[in-house]
Amino acid sequence: MAHSSRVLRGTIWLLAAGILAKILGAVFRIPLTSMLGGTGMGYYSSAYGLFLPVFALSVTGINTAVAALTAQYLAKGESASAHRLYVLALRSFAMIGTAASAGLFLLAKPLCTHLLRNPHAALSVQCFAPAVLICCLSAVLRGRFEGHQRMEPTAVSQIAEGFARVGFGLSLCAFAMHHTAGILPFLPPDIGSDALAAAAAILGVTLSALTGLVTACFFRIPKSTDSAPCSTDRQILRAFFRLLIPVTIASLVTNLTGLLDLAAGLPVLAAALHSEEQANFCFGAYSGLAVTMFNLVPSVTNTLGKGVLPAFAESCTKKDRAAAARHAEDVLWRTAFLACPAGLGLAVLAKPILELLFSSRPQEIMLAAPALQILGIAVIFTSLSFPLFSMMQGAGFGSEPVKVMLIGAAVKFPCNLFLIPRIGLSGAAWATLLCYFVILLAGVRRFRKCTGLPCPILRSAAKPLFAGVLCAAMACLLISHTALPFAVMGSGAVYLLAMFLLH
Repeated sequence: MAHSSRVLRGTIWLLAAGILAKILGAVFRIPLTSMLGGTGMGYYSSAYGLFLPVFALSVTGINTAVAALTAQYLAKGESASAHRLYVLALRSFAMIGTAASAGLFLLAKPLCTHLLRNPHAALSVQCFAPAVLICCLSAVLRGRFEGHQRMEPTAVSQIAEGFARVGFGLSLCAFAMHHTAGILPFLPPDIGSDALAAAAAILGVTLSALTGLVTACFFRIPKSTDSAPCSTDRQILRAFFRLLIPVTIASLVTNLTGLLDLAAGLPVLAAALHSEEQANFCFGAYSGLAVTMFNLVPSVTNTLGKGVLPAFAESCTKKDRAAAARHAEDVLWRTAFLACPAGLGLAVLAKPILELLFSSRPQEIMLAAPALQILGIAVIFTSLSFPLFSMMQGAGFGSEPVKVMLIGAAVKFPCNLFLIPRIGLSGAAWATLLCYFVILLAGVRRFRKCTGLPCPILRSAAKPLFAGVLCAAMACLLISHTALPFAVMGSGAVYLLAMFLLH
C-alpha cells in the first residue's frame, strides 16, 4: 500500500508540474508568437528543430536511461551501483555536452544555410548551443531522483524552468525588438530585426534551462546503503549505454515528425510557393500557432507515462505481471481521460481558440486554423502512443519504440511530399494524423508481443471517447451562442457528467 501511495504521489507531482509547465509554456509561446509573427516564428522554429535531437538525447534519453537503470539496481538491492551510475553518467555527459555545445555553435551557419535553407536562423541556433550541456547535466540529475521514485525535484525544477522561460524569454525578446538599432551594429550585417528578436527569445530559453539545473541542485542526492557497487564501472556504463542508445533513438524518431516538417515540409512548401520568405512565413504560422496548440495535450499526458516508468520497470524486474498490468491499464485510462476531450475540443474550436489567443495575427490564424482542426484528432493518437513507449522502455525493450516510430516516419515522409504541394499546410497536418494513427496501432501490437501483457486500449479509451464526442458536440452548439470560455466550461461540464454516468 505504501509503495502504491508513493507511485501515485510521484505521478501527481509530475502531472501537476507538467500541467503548470505547459500552462507556462503557453504563456510564453502565445505572446511570443504575437510578438514575432509568422516570419520571426519561422526563424525560431527552424532553430528549435535543430535542437530536437539534443532534446531527444538529454531530456528523454539520458533521463529515462538513468531513471530506469537506477530503479533496476535498487530493485536488486544494489544502491551503491545506482550511485556509481549517477557519477559516471554525470562525468560522461559533462564532456559530451561541452563538445556538442561547441560543435553546434560553430556549425550553426552552414547547418541553417544548407540543411534548413534558412540562413537567418543561425544566430538563434548559436543562442541555443549552451543549452546542450545544461540539458545533459539536468537530465542526469533528474533521472537520479526519478529512479528513487522521488519526482518532486523534477517537478519543482520544471516549474522553476517554466517561470524563468516566461520571464527571460519574453523580456529579452521585447528588449531586442525595442532596441534593434542599438544592437544590430554589433552583429553581422545580414541579421534582420526579426532574426534578432527570435534569437533573443531563444537566449531566454537557454537561461531558463540553467535555472532548472540550479534548482534541481538544491535537492539532496539519495545516499547508497551498501559500501561498494556490485558491478564494475565498465559493466555499469555498458548497461547504461545499452539502454540509452535505443531510448534516445526512440525519442529522436518520436520527434521525427517535427524534423520531417522542417527538413522536408519547409523546402517542399518553398518550391510550391516559389518563395523561401513566404514559405518561412507559412511555416512560422503553422509551427507557432497550430503545432504549439497540438503539442500542449501530449506533453501533459506524457508525464503520466513518465511517472509510471520506475514503478513499471521495478514490477517487470521482479516479474510481478499483475502489478505491471495494473500500471499499464491505469496509465492508459488516465491518458485517454485527458486526451479525448482535449483533442476533440481542439478540432471543433480551432479557429475560436486561435482568434482568442492570437487576435493580432489574422493572417497567421487563417493559415493555421484548418491545420489545427486536423491536428486536434491526431492529439488522441499521439497521447495514447507515448505511454506505450515509456512502458516498453521500462520493461527492457527500448528498441521497440524505434521500430514503431520508423513505421510512422515511413508514412509521414511520403505524405508530406504528396500532400503539402496540393493542399498546403493542411497536408502536413493530415500526414501527422495518419502517421500517429499507424504508430498507435503498431505500438499496441508490439507492446503485447514484447511484454506479454494485455493492452486494453479500446476498453481504456471507449468511455472517454464517447463522452468526448458529447463534449465536442456541446462545444459546437455553445460556440455559436456564447463566448469561448463559456463554451469550454459548458462542454467540460457535459464531459464530466457523461463520465460520471458511465462510471
